[in-house]
Amino acid sequence: MNKPIRAALLALCLLLSGCAAPAEPESKWDPALKNALGLTQEQRLEDYDYFVKTLKDSYLCLGLRDRENPDDPAEGIFQEYRKMIEESDSDQAFYSALYSSRFRLGSYGHFWIIEPESYYEMLDWCKNEDTTGREHWKELTEASEAQYEKLKTYLDDLGDEGGGSWSEGESGENLHTLLLPEEGIAYLKVDSFLTDYDPDYQKEAQAIRDFYNAAGDCTDLIIDLTDNSGGNEGYWQNLLTAPLTDAPLSCTNYALLADSENNRPYIDNVFAPSDLHPISELPDLPKLERDGLEAATHFVESTLHVEPAAERAAFHGRVWLLVGPMVYSASESFSVFCQATGFATLVGQQTSGDGIGALNPVMMRLPNSGILIQYTMMYGLNPDGSSSEEAGTTPDVLSPAGEPALITALRTIRQSRTA
Repeated sequence: MNKPIRAALLALCLLLSGCAAPAEPESKWDPALKNALGLTQEQRLEDYDYFVKTLKDSYLCLGLRDRENPDDPAEGIFQEYRKMIEESDSDQAFYSALYSSRFRLGSYGHFWIIEPESYYEMLDWCKNEDTTGREHWKELTEASEAQYEKLKTYLDDLGDEGGGSWSEGESGENLHTLLLPEEGIAYLKVDSFLTDYDPDYQKEAQAIRDFYNAAGDCTDLIIDLTDNSGGNEGYWQNLLTAPLTDAPLSCTNYALLADSENNRPYIDNVFAPSDLHPISELPDLPKLERDGLEAATHFVESTLHVEPAAERAAFHGRVWLLVGPMVYSASESFSVFCQATGFATLVGQQTSGDGIGALNPVMMRLPNSGILIQYTMMYGLNPDGSSSEEAGTTPDVLSPAGEPALITALRTIRQSRTA
């Protein structure tokens, strides 16, 4: 899912302010913000230690992260920022240490601190939507309401001191369509997979259905995901795939998980005991990198499944899926599904992964500050055992360096017709 620009900029500011050793904490941190979150020094250290412990025993991407950043190991980051908290006795230092740790660790596996803007969207969901099957998410969200009021006030004060305002710009259209009847080609670009409670979801469902029917005389459909970094899996299952298939489609891959204290409520929420297989029974997969996965206790068979829609769309031709580095999470799961089932031919560049076993990210809640941190509980494996997060998916047709995936697809379609 897309990360807010505000969060990235704030992380950079906090990182820059938090990297230097605080030789004179009282001059480094604003005294007015020392108790902005209402924490004692003992509580700050307890929260940070809980953060570190939970990552080590619950989040399976730390090993992958360290393989890709051997000169900046996670353990060194944890020690550095714990020391900063110890020496500063300040809520401002605590939050800077927490956010800087996350920033340097990276966003592998949807690892992200939930900021007030996103938090209040979640809280609204808890109060106004059906949360059946998501009880633990709801419990943690509602438990942090008072603390997030303090966090919001603190971040607003911090922003005012900077003399600027945050803006994420205006979003444009999510769907883009084009019919080329003389070429027999239909083109659909989807920039995000909306949730089914988004006010535009039903409008887009109808627009896609109408477009598929208008493309009935075309031989080829291009679906462009090159600017799509995820969202809701149900979008591609119900809106993009179901109207175009006559029979059920499914694919299954393995995903690892850690049966930790933090993960257990989510595991119970999602899986039956029979779904969990001991890690010792995992088949020998040639490209499985076990280093860094010591916390993994079980694996599950992660299945993506689509049933045909009640009414088949008019288009019956070939489907081509354009992919690239922006493809991640739910758009990655669509790529995996298309390649495994043969629903579409993938064209473009390597994807960014994390689409296998990618249930909604789970959360940890820091016990004193109430800050919520999300991460993907599932560590998806490609058929050869390589990490979905690490390796992504290789397209069936790779675009030459610098060539847009759409150009590659159009050339491939034309060549296939003359072969």
